[in-house]
Order: sequence, then C-alpha cells, then structure tokens
Amino acid sequence: MDINERKARFFARTMHTPDDDARAAMRAALRASSKALIPLHRSLIDAARSDYSFAFGPIDHPTKLLQLLGEDPFFTWLKPLTALIVDIDELARRDFQPEEAVAIADRIDRLFGAEAEPHFAAKYVPILQKDVDVAVGHAALRKAAAGLR
Repeated sequence: MDINERKARFFARTMHTPDDDARAAMRAALRASSKALIPLHRSLIDAARSDYSFAFGPIDHPTKLLQLLGEDPFFTWLKPLTALIVDIDELARRDFQPEEAVAIADRIDRLFGAEAEPHFAAKYVPILQKDVDVAVGHAALRKAAAGLR
C-alpha cells in the first residue's frame, strides 16, 4: 500500500480531510472546549442532583439519575449544555466551515456569557457562585472557547 492510499484510508477513518493551520486551530479549540465542558457538566449534574435529593429525596441508582436527567423538569435546564457537548464532539470529528465553529462559540456565550439565556442563568449562576469546581470549570471553558473566534 503506497503512502497516498494510506493517507486516504486514514482520512476516511477520521472523517475529515487534512486541516490547514486555521482549521487545525479551530479543531483544537473545539476539542479543548469539549474537554472543559465535560467536567463542568458533571459538576452541574452533581449540584442539581444534590438539590433534587434535598427537595424530593435521594436518587438511589445511577440509572434513576439518567432517567431523571432525560425526563424530569427539574433537570431540563441542563439539556442545552448536553446538546452543546454532543454538537461540539460531532463537529470536531468532521470537516466543518469556520462559521460552524463560530456558531458553537455563540452557543457557549448564550449559556456562559455575560448575557446568558435567562432560564439557564437562573439555575447556573447560583451554582457558579457557590461551587469551586464549577467556577474553575467555567474559567477553563471561557479560555478554551476563546480560540473559536
């Protein structure tokens, strides 16, 4: 197998063509944003779980938590964040236009920026103000997302 065939097989497997420097930087920023969002998401789930347990009783099993995350209105505010993580990971694995990465940055700003969506911010900001892990995760996300512009 010659080098061109190996390259073609590699790029077919990774689902994107070779990146120029600008797209490579955006792809790295997408991956860094995802890497920052995942522990932040986990910290927010933990905080919401704690609040839910206080209000309604303990969540005894991880499958119960998963069910609640998907169905209970108490956890609805986390869905845009979950969708954002999925969309970032999908975008990072394929060819994309720079405008798509900027759109991700806009979505991050709508959740975590100064003018965040009110429904999300009403739940997020109090947790941000009292949970050190969330504050650290927020700072890491803002730094990572800066590379998407």
